[in-house]
Amino acid sequence: MSAVLLERPRPAKRDVIAYLERRSTIKVVPYCAQYRDQAVEIAREMHANSIYHDLPLDEDKTIRQLAACETLVPDRYFRIAVRGDDLLGGFYGHVRRTFFCDELLAHDMGWWVKQTARGSAAAALLLADFERWAKAQGARKLMVGQSTAVNIEATTKLFEHCGFRVIGFNTVKDI
Repeated sequence: MSAVLLERPRPAKRDVIAYLERRSTIKVVPYCAQYRDQAVEIAREMHANSIYHDLPLDEDKTIRQLAACETLVPDRYFRIAVRGDDLLGGFYGHVRRTFFCDELLAHDMGWWVKQTARGSAAAALLLADFERWAKAQGARKLMVGQSTAVNIEATTKLFEHCGFRVIGFNTVKDI
């Protein structure tokens, strides 16, 4: 008699996310002013690690942008991941029509989890919430990218784990 090694089927993405949502102490909620100071700290970290690190960070503008996010705009998404009163990260995205047809596409404009919260469920929960929102808006495709050189391999694995295909890459040139 020979032994057969059976691989346990990998749970579907929605099952993993549902599990995380049930078991995690992290919640995805709309931004509100009580998180302003923590959001500015995360903005500093995000800026320092981004392709924009050589450009100035205008904290007053950042605060105005955050305040504007408290007002819901139909084609804009901004939510934060929190554990209790601790802000772990945020996701800013939008839906728009593509240039060759009227189908809606969803895009990230900014997505960050602070360094001390990486490896938690925060990134996956933010991405799953954005996906649900995008579907509710009628988007047919969801595109996310990475504009830092931080943990590219780990971020790619997260995208693939959440059902994304890698279809290209980002480039930047100072002019």
